[in-house]
Amino acid sequence: MCGRIRQATEPDEYFATIFTDMSKVFKLEPPTATENVPPGSKPYVIHTLTGEPVISRWHWEYVPPWASKAKAYGNATIEKIMNGSRWWAGPLKHGRMIVPADGWYEWTGEKPNKQPWYIRPHDGKPLWMAAISGWRPDLAWNDSERKTGFAIVTEEAGKGLVDLHDRRPIVLTLDDALEWMDPATTTDQAKQILTTPRPELAFEWYEVTKKMGNSRYQGEDSAEPIYNQIQLKRIDN
Repeated sequence: MCGRIRQATEPDEYFATIFTDMSKVFKLEPPTATENVPPGSKPYVIHTLTGEPVISRWHWEYVPPWASKAKAYGNATIEKIMNGSRWWAGPLKHGRMIVPADGWYEWTGEKPNKQPWYIRPHDGKPLWMAAISGWRPDLAWNDSERKTGFAIVTEEAGKGLVDLHDRRPIVLTLDDALEWMDPATTTDQAKQILTTPRPELAFEWYEVTKKMGNSRYQGEDSAEPIYNQIQLKRIDN
């Protein structure tokens, strides 16, 4: 996974799709990016870290407190999680959350002509990406959010998606997403959930504008197929 997602849907719509109690939706600080969201920014996440379902904005990059000088990671590989890596053991136990998204981006080819692709579900419904954060019950909330952040869990890509990138985010079904966030879910149960992601057949992918190579680009055509743009140009001519 190259590390860009799309969150163009309103946060209350994401939340209402997975939880019905809209009293938990508070006014959120507007995001700086929605069409083209990179690591290092603060996308929307959904969690039940304190027992109640909440949607909030959270720093997308993770580094544990005991390794503060280490490189921060935007992704966590399922292989290291399954092997009991110290880096991810705490977040798997205490900091599970979901990153809602409309889709994500990958690139093919070589610089400077890399071609971006957009991957989205056939059904057009939100994606629930498994993520783990640095939140702990004994850690001040601001320290959890600002200093440790979160990472999206990834696995090896399969079938056609492997032609775009060798890894993909682990996207869960709605029921699995709810169980993943539940504080009562054990570490072993959480690992089992990661082994049953939505299959590649649930997604479609196509080329989009090369302007997406710039992480600051937020154009409305970010998720529009190139062939639609070509057809429109032909009509205009």
